[in-house]
Amino acid sequence: MLFSVIIPTYNRRVLLLRTLDSVWAQHFTDYEVIVVDDGSTDGTLEQLAALGSRVTVLTQANRGPGAARNLGAAAAKGEYLAFLDSDDLWFPWSLKTYALVVQQHGLPSFIAGCPWRFRDEAALAEVRGDALTVAEFSDYLASGDEWRWWGVSSFVIRATVFRERGGFAEANMNGEDADLALRLGTAAGFVQIIAPVTFGYREHEANVTADLSKSLAGLWHKLRMEKTRSYPGGDVRALERWRILTRHVRPVMLACLRGGRRAEAWRLYRTTWGWHLALRRWKVVLGFPVVALLKR
Repeated sequence: MLFSVIIPTYNRRVLLLRTLDSVWAQHFTDYEVIVVDDGSTDGTLEQLAALGSRVTVLTQANRGPGAARNLGAAAAKGEYLAFLDSDDLWFPWSLKTYALVVQQHGLPSFIAGCPWRFRDEAALAEVRGDALTVAEFSDYLASGDEWRWWGVSSFVIRATVFRERGGFAEANMNGEDADLALRLGTAAGFVQIIAPVTFGYREHEANVTADLSKSLAGLWHKLRMEKTRSYPGGDVRALERWRILTRHVRPVMLACLRGGRRAEAWRLYRTTWGWHLALRRWKVVLGFPVVALLKR
């Protein structure tokens, strides 16, 4: 089996059914579907039971999406793990596109899909399955000159590599996806899909990324991992890691200023100032103090 589709869910019964419909509409059919219910109380389990053998259902007490994805991965039989959040959607060509990348690019460790952001599903009618276009890198750390993925629904990872690198962090935080990407940093073969779009990212008020406290918890986790040399690549590839990490730091610093958490913003600035300086990020090194003063 080539793919194990892993979908964590928590109290999203209606949206989950739309997600599953999009999976079952795939043109490529060599896959299994694993849904991990993270302690839902809205009738999700009863709805899943009615689907029978079309889906493998696992359950756990409410421990968060990282733990739920890890539980699904532990039971997966596929060569690749394709992660999909229960409020997002695939297009009929999504798995076929990932399969083409696997076949044409030497079994890469990490594939990043291409997002289509939407609020109204009517907008999905505009989406077309364009010809495959990718950016290929020796590994993820080599790709850090720009953003290369958008959320966990863009992650397709070789199962053996996922397990070797320890899976998702299970702490109550945002950013477990970025942490895993950095731990995958030196695994051989990273491919970013530029076209076609491979998943619909649903924007709504319940998106967990809107929680600043959880975003801060996840960011400090990543900074501690880097400070303790827990990410791969050693000193030789430190600049590549910093290039990726600082892209996560800047928006959170600004969000802290907007949210009245000035001390936290300054703490992040002091902690990462040397990295920004080494990367010659003058807009941050010189500009942040000015912005912070103007925000007072």
